Amino acid sequence: MNLPAPLTLDVEIEAMLWRERELAAEAWEEPYDGPLETGPRIETRHTWDVAATRREELLYEWERATEQVARWQGVQVRLLAEAMGLALEDGAMRDDAPLSVRDFAAELACVVGMADRTIEQRMDDALVMRDRFPQTMAALEAGRLSLPHARVVVDAGVRLTDDGARGRFEALVLERSAGLTTGRLRVAAASIAEALMPTTIAERHAEAREARRVTVRDVEDGMSELWALLPSVLAHGIHDRITQMARSVKDAAVGVGDAGGTDGGGELGHAVGGADAAGGLDAAGGADAAEGLGAAASDGSAAHDARTMDQLRADALCDLALTGHPTVQAIDHDGGAGIDAIRAIVQVTVPFQTLVGDEGPAPVLTGRAPIDPESARRLLGAATLWDRVLTDPVSGDVIAVDRRFPTEAQRRHLRARDEHCRFPGCRMPVWRSDIDHTIDHQHGGATAHTNLAHLCRRHHTLKHHTPWQVAQHAGGVLEWTSPLGRRYLDRPPPCVRFVARE
Repeated sequence: MNLPAPLTLDVEIEAMLWRERELAAEAWEEPYDGPLETGPRIETRHTWDVAATRREELLYEWERATEQVARWQGVQVRLLAEAMGLALEDGAMRDDAPLSVRDFAAELACVVGMADRTIEQRMDDALVMRDRFPQTMAALEAGRLSLPHARVVVDAGVRLTDDGARGRFEALVLERSAGLTTGRLRVAAASIAEALMPTTIAERHAEAREARRVTVRDVEDGMSELWALLPSVLAHGIHDRITQMARSVKDAAVGVGDAGGTDGGGELGHAVGGADAAGGLDAAGGADAAEGLGAAASDGSAAHDARTMDQLRADALCDLALTGHPTVQAIDHDGGAGIDAIRAIVQVTVPFQTLVGDEGPAPVLTGRAPIDPESARRLLGAATLWDRVLTDPVSGDVIAVDRRFPTEAQRRHLRARDEHCRFPGCRMPVWRSDIDHTIDHQHGGATAHTNLAHLCRRHHTLKHHTPWQVAQHAGGVLEWTSPLGRRYLDRPPPCVRFVARE
């Protein structure tokens, strides 16, 4: 019996079917077989894509470990607070509380190999957090807040002596703390605490200003530390001035011209670095000038002045650094004080009520802290041009910035809106950042404030040379997407940082 010959396919059809089987095999994904409820939510990967899967696992483990560390730090804080309470009780019976605290601190320090002074300070801080900031303590113990963040809350609110005001402060700060770095949280907490203070900043600033002073402490290797307690406007003005001087010296040495460039590296911005560059300046001239100031002050030229020597040293330092005069006589001859010499970029938000009197909300040195109204008015009086910042009355979002005389309107709008680099957590000021097209200009992106944002050089490079991506939404909100697909929102800092008094 003859059997029929087996069926055969055309060679081309057989090759096509074989290719389809290969594609199906390549697309096969290994299912995740870990714990369904406690394990990380890992997107399925190709079986050979081990590196990407491990990166996702590390990110999940990092989040969980950070939460657990915060929980255990909460346990440590509560233990140290209890230790301080026991030490104070024992000291009350011995009528020597400081010695009792020092004794217990030394015991705790030896067990863990730490300095007893450090442990004693931590015991005191822990007692304050436990007894005066219960909401912050609870957030730390639950792992919702890290210990550095909790310390920022305590440091900003410890001046509030009223329990009700302090509780309201805690609630407002913790409500806004999600996703903020300690630097940004410190600014927000300081503004909220300022709004809840029972006295105005003008009254407190007048009293605090009496403590201004300059001191020096010798350290090893022939070096000394010069430390100054100054009004905030003067301190930041000095810091910004010496940073600009250091940058100009560095740029001149390397022959750097215009720092602007394209979207790929330095678009529309200035490549101005941080304050660390100031360390390269030769300080010999400054030391000689300081000696001249001291001699002039001690020879009777300031005998008619009611200020103390500490106050004179503080004022002379401000005048020397900000006016450039080498002697007290030159300062007196030409007139003017340190604050009148500030011509750096200073952005101050001043409510209209405060502009005409001391009763309104506190002015804000943008991105830093509240300042006294008198200093704000003096800065405004010396300004050649004013920016009028129009904000949403509810959200505080910047709507528009205008000026009587047409200048760089878009740049001014962005400076008022952004305040600092717009990568999440970065606080590099706008005048040390580039202005970047969110959608590159070469790809059709418009040169409009809805497509522009400040990025420091570090994060400008990150945007263009790594898989990080960014999109800009209404109100200047930037949505950053990480290489793993995680999304992080960075919102413009609100111009309204005060809360209404009850």
